[in-house]
Amino acid sequence: MKIAKKPWVIPLIVTIVILVVVGLYISSLLKTEKPMSDDEIRSQLEEMYGGTVDGLSLKNGIYVAELTRSGALYSAEIEAVTGKVLSLDQLSKVEVESSKVLTEEEARDVIAKKYPGEVEHISLNKKEEPFVYQVEIDHDRALVTVILDAHSGEFISEETKEIPEKNVIITRDKAIEIALEQLRGEVDNVSFEHTDDGGYYLVEIEQDNDDSDDIEAVFEIHAITGKILSVDWDD
Repeated sequence: MKIAKKPWVIPLIVTIVILVVVGLYISSLLKTEKPMSDDEIRSQLEEMYGGTVDGLSLKNGIYVAELTRSGALYSAEIEAVTGKVLSLDQLSKVEVESSKVLTEEEARDVIAKKYPGEVEHISLNKKEEPFVYQVEIDHDRALVTVILDAHSGEFISEETKEIPEKNVIITRDKAIEIALEQLRGEVDNVSFEHTDDGGYYLVEIEQDNDDSDDIEAVFEIHAITGKILSVDWDD
């Protein structure tokens, strides 16, 4: 007896064929499902991570995006159809451009409008925010020490001291020379203090060391004898 002659064989074969065709059709629909648009992916990422999508490309059903968030740059991969984030990797820190800093010439121009005279010393201090210019001006027979905001040009502090005259033998430059003989480096600040015995200079020097922390010292130098009265080390 042949199987083909059984009455239930043909309906079974037809059912199997239909199921196969339907399965292939559904599979083709899934494979050709429309991917999410660039704008949809961009909005989704920015909403999820609170950053900004800077670049977006689609390849082989995967979106690749560059995302800037909290000062860092990330690369993300997202499934195009479902929007599922497959990976998120940090690429690098993003350098944030500092606000414009006045040039030394611009700082001198700002100072000169208020204190015309010879600038004895000017230096830019970048150790703290905001950056500041430290300036000393020989103005109207006095030494004016000014701290200037290097970004806005505003005066942060001003101090005026009379320049020592007749009874002072050691000049400002000589005091610097004496201090530099003890510690070679950059002179950050020089000030003069009046006393009954002739006064003294305070010379602040910073020494840069490549293999260790910077060394700072303040030398107190007698304005008549040139003797070093004290040294305050900050290392």
